[in-house]
Amino acid sequence: MSPMFQYVRTSVLVLACASAAYPMVSLGESPLEDPQRQDVDAVALLEGPTPVPVHLRELFDRMEAANRRSQDVFRKLSTAQMNFTPSNGTHTPRWNAEHMAGRQLLFFSQIYHSLDPRIPVIDWNPAQMPPDYKPRHPEWGGKEEARSMQRVDDFCRRYAYLLETTPLDAKPPATNWPSLKALLLQMERHYDEHTANVVKKFDRPDWPQQ
Repeated sequence: MSPMFQYVRTSVLVLACASAAYPMVSLGESPLEDPQRQDVDAVALLEGPTPVPVHLRELFDRMEAANRRSQDVFRKLSTAQMNFTPSNGTHTPRWNAEHMAGRQLLFFSQIYHSLDPRIPVIDWNPAQMPPDYKPRHPEWGGKEEARSMQRVDDFCRRYAYLLETTPLDAKPPATNWPSLKALLLQMERHYDEHTANVVKKFDRPDWPQQ
């Protein structure tokens, strides 16, 4: 057998194996077009999301800025500090992070699901009372928790185009919020209030130093 034939046969075999392991993705297709499809349009994941509708941008930016301010606080904390249980019976820093992001994620996923049923409702809200709380990722340090908070913002921004025809003063679907404006402003306040509560824990005498 000639060396050239061996090379061609080997190349065809390698290509066949690679095709089986990494199926081809059509750049013109979206995974949302057929909910039964299991493949992912990798190129779409690398592209930026559709811009937030113009009438929402200011309040969306304010909500995201509040989230980032909160991330800046959590990012510096160790796993022990994230799991710190204050002796006064208040919540751990981790609960606050999960609660803030969980509320935002639930409200927006409810709205998006009502506008496009292919988007699921995602409820990651932790139990409200400290004795009932079970952290989703107790092993995470603050950096990992901050990245999770950012992913919630990314989710909300990616599907914000669905709100193109929803006025700021209109009641958003599938929620009890009186208006989209009220929801966005409350999310901003919610991040700031809970982050301030976390910062107060740093002055407690039993706060872990590392």
